[in-house]
Amino acid sequence: MLDRLISRLKNMSGTARELRGDIITPSTPGRFTILDALRGILALVVVLGHTGMPPIFGSIDQVDRMWRSLARFWETFAFGPPAVIAFFVISGFCIHQPFANPGDRFPVVRFYLRRYLRIGIPILAVVVILHTLQTEVILFGKNSILWKSTLWSVICEEIYYALYPLLHLIYRRVGVGTVLLISMISAFTVVTFTFPAVDWSDVGIIGTSVILLPVWLLGATLAEWVRNSQSPTGRWAGFHISIGWWRAGAWGIMWLALVMHFHSGLHQTASGIVVGGFAFLWLQAELAKAAPPPALLIWFGTWSYSLYLVHPLVISFLNRNSIYSHASLVNWGLVMALTLGFSYLFFILVEAPSHALARLISLRVTRPLGLAAYKAAR
Repeated sequence: MLDRLISRLKNMSGTARELRGDIITPSTPGRFTILDALRGILALVVVLGHTGMPPIFGSIDQVDRMWRSLARFWETFAFGPPAVIAFFVISGFCIHQPFANPGDRFPVVRFYLRRYLRIGIPILAVVVILHTLQTEVILFGKNSILWKSTLWSVICEEIYYALYPLLHLIYRRVGVGTVLLISMISAFTVVTFTFPAVDWSDVGIIGTSVILLPVWLLGATLAEWVRNSQSPTGRWAGFHISIGWWRAGAWGIMWLALVMHFHSGLHQTASGIVVGGFAFLWLQAELAKAAPPPALLIWFGTWSYSLYLVHPLVISFLNRNSIYSHASLVNWGLVMALTLGFSYLFFILVEAPSHALARLISLRVTRPLGLAAYKAAR
């Protein structure tokens, strides 16, 4: 028994090293490397939403009217909240993708164990670090830091993970499209009754989860299309539109959503479904049309979850020590360097081992050709 335990620990250590150090090449077969790259880019956009864009035009509060206007316009390019919405589509795709075969028996217990080891251990580590650095934070209750922070999206996804075995069963009975339709009706109902809520914290955990469920299910719909060997571009993405235009459109939609959130009565709680719908179309085009991304972007995407979890801690710590990213370009560069550095360190010490531990639990499902190697799915 001791020999078997030692052997497993060695395998787990090897897997962790692979997750830490392997820069996966664009030619890796059977892997949607474009999603890794996009996760990294979206996580970086979220970080910019908290650090701000590099202050190349100076402060947004400066006296000169022209430079102040340029600085404020430049800041709108850090559209973090809409970027999080795109994450939900990718998450739904990655979760449903391995289980899209209708004939497979769903391993409920092993799914929960594997999912919550992989996602839960890093969250627990972040909460411990947060409580150590800021003992005054509220961990539970209405004003919990789990909801009043960037962790709100992770909490939503945890709810979807908990529901997924039931959703998977319903998919097989009535189809993903029916579930998606019902979820959209529910989402629009909640949006109507909570309008004009400003932030997701105003809607609440349950309300937010209902509003964004159809966005998450759009990812599952995309996984179904891929399983059926249908063109993942779908009807709308098939008009010979180049991938560059799709990316520009996604950028424009997310930028517009942020601007409207701050300068109109249409806040992110109401625009989230629209942003998610366009992200769905954009990701269809990415899967069908995009060339393999650079290996560096793929590698960056493999630790994007750590970046998402850790960056608020680093930025908050630096701010409490009077180091502000908006003060100067030097400060901005320092904040970004420390944020990226500590996030990657967290990945090495916490996230990669949690992945390795989770992978000891075999799901034992038959996967479609070309999907089995997508080991970095969240």
